[in-house]
Amino acid sequence: MKKRILLVMVLAGILCLSACTNQTLEDAKTAVDEYNTELAEYSQKIAPYNEAVGKLEEANQSIEDAIDQAQAVIDKGEEPFDPETLTTLKETMAEADKAKVAIPDRLPEYESMKVDEEAKNDALKDLTKKANEDKEAMESCKIPETPQIPDVSGTVKKMNKARGKYEDSIQGLKQITAPSDDFIKDRIQKIKSITSIMAVTEDHDPNGLLNKQGGYIGCTYYTDKRVDRSELYIEDGKDNPIDVGTEGGGAIEVFNTKEEAEARDSYLSGFDAFAGGSGSHRVYGTIIIRTSQHLKASLQEEMTEKILKKLLKVEK
Repeated sequence: MKKRILLVMVLAGILCLSACTNQTLEDAKTAVDEYNTELAEYSQKIAPYNEAVGKLEEANQSIEDAIDQAQAVIDKGEEPFDPETLTTLKETMAEADKAKVAIPDRLPEYESMKVDEEAKNDALKDLTKKANEDKEAMESCKIPETPQIPDVSGTVKKMNKARGKYEDSIQGLKQITAPSDDFIKDRIQKIKSITSIMAVTEDHDPNGLLNKQGGYIGCTYYTDKRVDRSELYIEDGKDNPIDVGTEGGGAIEVFNTKEEAEARDSYLSGFDAFAGGSGSHRVYGTIIIRTSQHLKASLQEEMTEKILKKLLKVEK
């Protein structure tokens, strides 16, 4: 009799446990179904807002990337020909940084849920609890107004343009720092008023300065068709640019250092007080651009600017 009672109790327990498990599983399924239904509606509602927040983040990132690229160039510490390009770049970076917008927090996003029918009661209960809590959180979530997306393309473009000018100014200074004769010839031959060009050699150098201590390491003479050659004294058989000299148009003298170029320029200045002088002479980088005294002052200035512009131009 006692064995029968014990068996009945065991069977009753098993049946009760099974019923409890089935109920826990059903509760989990119900909670998850309701959660997934709410999730579909919630996800649709928050999508425009979170997408807008993402675009705001992208807008700020594009500005930060442009600033980082500019800073990387500045950090190299290279000298530009025009210091104003560095000043402008730094000012543009500051303006760009101010153009960034405050980023609001994204609304929480949730994943769909599944019920594992083989899960234990405790796991099912935890799943039910989480589904109910997250469903309640979605229902109570207040969706703010979708933020407006600013157009930062102009800011980024301005930033990159300022960086480009700074980089070109750096490269330009490099191009007029001890440039080769070939480089100078290639650049100034594109000036329409220049008719002929010739670089000195140690065997053909009227000043005798080529490769001498403190002297130039290159000197290229050119003739300018705007110079009235009838005003020049040209020996028979010596009508090439070197023998005619700076009077026929001008010359570009190249030195190893800026200090050597400035010393040579000071020497040339000693002739400025004499009638006619020796024409204009300006130091840029480690070169001196000289023009003929037979050109009007305005044409001397114009020619100097044209030559400088050609030598500084960064060809890409």
